[in-house]
Amino acid sequence: MKKVLIIILAIFGLFAIGFMAIIWDYIYYPMIKYKAEDKAFLHLKTTYQEDFVIDSVTYEKQFGEHTGSYYITAHPKAHKDIDFSMYVGQDFKVSNDSYKESKWRNDMIQEYAPLIDALSPGFRSYAVNLPIPEGLINKYNIETNYGDIRKQNENNEEYLFMGAAVDAGFNEQQSLEFGYRVAEFMKQRNLKNASIEINFYPKSFLDGLDENNRRMSVFDFRSKFFKDSLPFRISYDSRINKTKTSLTEVKSPEDMKPFLVYTRNK
Repeated sequence: MKKVLIIILAIFGLFAIGFMAIIWDYIYYPMIKYKAEDKAFLHLKTTYQEDFVIDSVTYEKQFGEHTGSYYITAHPKAHKDIDFSMYVGQDFKVSNDSYKESKWRNDMIQEYAPLIDALSPGFRSYAVNLPIPEGLINKYNIETNYGDIRKQNENNEEYLFMGAAVDAGFNEQQSLEFGYRVAEFMKQRNLKNASIEINFYPKSFLDGLDENNRRMSVFDFRSKFFKDSLPFRISYDSRINKTKTSLTEVKSPEDMKPFLVYTRNK
């Protein structure tokens, strides 16, 4: 009888613990998310001496990757186009603040804007990704422009994804020349590794799109309008062993031939 009672109490205890965990995760912690928001505001203000806008605060429940933390997204008040995130734990300590990375990526994206506008006037659809080592994040302050960081370091990498507006009759040879111009631009940027993906879209197709579609991210645009792009793209990556070619080896449009990829039958 004693053993049965112990088992019953153990089962009841487990249910009680589970019930309390649910109460904490689904009611208590979401209710006090304003404390996490206040902590995030204080961290940002004291760290960067700027004004910020908190866009969202979401409590990550115990089964997520960042268990028991508040996931917070924000942007600087003066720059709505710089989105970043951070986590605030149950102990209200801030971690994974990505403002520096987002700010430096935005710096880099702006550096590419003249090239994109010259190659694809009237249609700006692109993204540039780069890995930023933790050592650089700790070494430089937020006021440092990414261009200055790039010039002072030797292991830079940049990955360009682009959708380009092209005239009727645009052909494979013109795509090689297009890709070469991008490679020449990136060659001047002191990069250890680089990748280039360019999808081509007829101007007649783009002219028929509304602003919502034209402002779509380059990745969403590529996915949604894959069948409307030309049946070939430029796909270069200096890291792939099969066609491993550094930017310095790209000396003419003909050197881009290994990177002309057919996406479907003509």
